[in-house]
Amino acid sequence: MTKTKPALSTTMNDVAREAGVSVATVSRVINGSDGVSEKLAKQVQDAMDRLRYHPSSLARSFKIQRTMLVGVIVPLIDHPFYSRLAMAIEQKLFQNGYRAIICNAEEDESRERAYIEMLLRQRVDGVIINSSVMRASFLDELQALQMPYVLIDSDLPEAKCSKVFSDNSQGGYIGMEHLIQQGHRRIGLVGAPVHSEVIQRRIRGAKAALAAYRMDADPALLVTGDTQLFDMGYQSARQLMSLAEAPTAIFSLTDVMAVGVIHALSELGLSVPDDVSVLGFDNIPIASYIIPQLTTIEQPIIKMGETAVELLFAHLNDTAQPTEEAVLQTRLIVRNSTKARPT
Repeated sequence: MTKTKPALSTTMNDVAREAGVSVATVSRVINGSDGVSEKLAKQVQDAMDRLRYHPSSLARSFKIQRTMLVGVIVPLIDHPFYSRLAMAIEQKLFQNGYRAIICNAEEDESRERAYIEMLLRQRVDGVIINSSVMRASFLDELQALQMPYVLIDSDLPEAKCSKVFSDNSQGGYIGMEHLIQQGHRRIGLVGAPVHSEVIQRRIRGAKAALAAYRMDADPALLVTGDTQLFDMGYQSARQLMSLAEAPTAIFSLTDVMAVGVIHALSELGLSVPDDVSVLGFDNIPIASYIIPQLTTIEQPIIKMGETAVELLFAHLNDTAQPTEEAVLQTRLIVRNSTKARPT
């Protein structure tokens, strides 16, 4: 074989000449068709490597009737949890020859609907949706069109699809239990947005722990709002600490809000955890870098994203595949932002 220099626009004809085979053989190798010996297949692959030839993904998609595109809808792309989740999904898709179209819904159902319509026009092979709404009626169109989709980070009961999510009720329970066992009896709970099914489950778990330890759930200690970002935690902490009987601990149901809580407490001249313990939820990377390092409830974010892709692939490869629910466990990560209350 000649050592041909790579051309700017190498074609299958070039590869066939380099490998000493027909164009049809090159095509069968590229598309993984039967009828090509291992020796010839290696011959063709070596020729493609020498010429730095990359088969057209568009041509391959026509062959297998797929676009190799997957839509990924997240509530807030600038939120560290969702951006990390989207990254895990994109990496898993890319490793398997797919490309992601990532859509930022801004926790707005109308934007989710608009993005679903756009993804259908783009003829994506499937959709992974991290929805912030409480009802799944907007998914009816995907269901009617038999578009494979996976719901991630939420469990909408009426959604007839595969789902992957953390056990948020369990996370809320073990977080509240940790603070109770440290001797705290006035515990603030910061959760947002109020319409989020995920946050509602965390709140129910936290209240279940209070009930298990025969503690009253004071409504004044629960603060909810319409955003999951830093400002929500900041404003909630100031509100809680203005109470006549202020909390000695604050359980923030996302780490980002917990950072806002710590910032507000610092401005108020309060020490974390000596004056007020602070607990977060998610275990995003910043949790271990802020001062004090944040005690939090860990969600397996990377595993969640990878599992969603695996479930989607199962439906792409077998349209008769039954739906599945993958429920991932949370765990308490104890760092420096919580401590036992003096007796």
